[in-house]
Amino acid sequence: MKRSIALGAAALVLLSLAGCSANAPATPAASGAPGPSALANATGVTEINFWHGLGGINAQALQSLVDEFNTENAGTIKVDTSAQGSYADLLAKYTASLRDKSTPTVTLSNDISSGFLHDVKRSVSPEAMAAANPGDLKLSQLAPAGKRYYSVNDKLVAVPMNMSTPLLFVNSELLQKAGVETSSLKTLDGLAAAAKKIKDTTGVPGIAEAFDDWWFEQLTAASGNLYCTPANGRGTKSADKVSFQQASQVKAFTTMADLYQAGAGLDVGTDNNNAVTAFAAGKTAMMFNSSAVAASVANSTTFPYVALPFPLSAPASKAGTVVGGSAMWLSNQATPAQQVAGWKLISFLASPASQAKFSEATGYVPANTALENTAARTDYLTSHPVAQVAIDQVKDVADVPASHGCFTGAFSAIRAAMVPQMQAAFTGSKTMKQALADATTAANQAIADYQTQLAGD
Repeated sequence: MKRSIALGAAALVLLSLAGCSANAPATPAASGAPGPSALANATGVTEINFWHGLGGINAQALQSLVDEFNTENAGTIKVDTSAQGSYADLLAKYTASLRDKSTPTVTLSNDISSGFLHDVKRSVSPEAMAAANPGDLKLSQLAPAGKRYYSVNDKLVAVPMNMSTPLLFVNSELLQKAGVETSSLKTLDGLAAAAKKIKDTTGVPGIAEAFDDWWFEQLTAASGNLYCTPANGRGTKSADKVSFQQASQVKAFTTMADLYQAGAGLDVGTDNNNAVTAFAAGKTAMMFNSSAVAASVANSTTFPYVALPFPLSAPASKAGTVVGGSAMWLSNQATPAQQVAGWKLISFLASPASQAKFSEATGYVPANTALENTAARTDYLTSHPVAQVAIDQVKDVADVPASHGCFTGAFSAIRAAMVPQMQAAFTGSKTMKQALADATTAANQAIADYQTQLAGD
């Protein structure tokens, strides 16, 4: 799963902010959100646009659901789906649409674009729409971890469609050959010791971790630290700095870097798909990867394996993991009838039945918890233990600032600053101290630049 936004799209986003945000209409309050009558009183079929950045199996599963929605609402609502190719392409086109006020009715975008989509103020509050349309989506059914990620100052700003969570995939045969017990992999120190033992006894690198910044975010959350300040950007004040140099955070980064320098870590580049390929080929005994690759792992491996929760380096009461995935944003530039139609689409896609279908087709963690009480879902999870591990991790994660994740419109630029510095630290061409200092300087400048553009200066 490729999670980074290309630099070109990030630059386009920043350069356009001054021209699109300063005079943006405010998100409607609950009393101003349109209700069912707006759609009921509309003439003819209400047509809405739905943009997304999914591809492959994920896009096929999504389109299948949209087709089902269109069939159920024939004569009333028609959804025109537009796959943008990638999240970077989606944001570039969305940014262009801000200038001429042609944003799509519903936009499905990835997690780290949330700060930008919130800052441009082109979306309707989910809480307002739910209050005005009580017959549709029940926000209380949404997974708490998903609601927290897409909330600012305790207000939900988008509806999660699909969630991913970081897992540790383990080649059972190689672990047995090395004499490593899976019970030793609950902590990062335990994993590090196991990775070195596997390398020493089998000659196979113990762990693979793509140089995707999501993993440094996960190591940060698992060490009980914030990734940006204040409060991971989720309070009344926006994030103004990164937090890359907390002692327990640096220790977690260093633990992983030491594995690579000792030959116990396998460099697979920046793409998590490369890690899946290496794992399936037996070139690494363990890998950190998203729960969203579960189907790919199942289809490509020929040996027994298990998936385990992401190892923590701090007490579970103070640390955890951060969800990934994507969420749905409803445009406040659409007509009232289109907003209600868009909300009905969001409600349908986030419903228990749709979430079950999408999760089972893709491997993502469902965003709606109501489906977990059904017999069909219980049967599915019994035969898909990786899915159960992912669900349990999302459900059990502590509600602490570290696990909420950083919320900022400058996220893509922060990642661009962080990744090359960590690559240098993992190869030993820079000390961890210097790499983090350089990353901090570049990331803080990126945040400052973003805030200047946002203010219209």
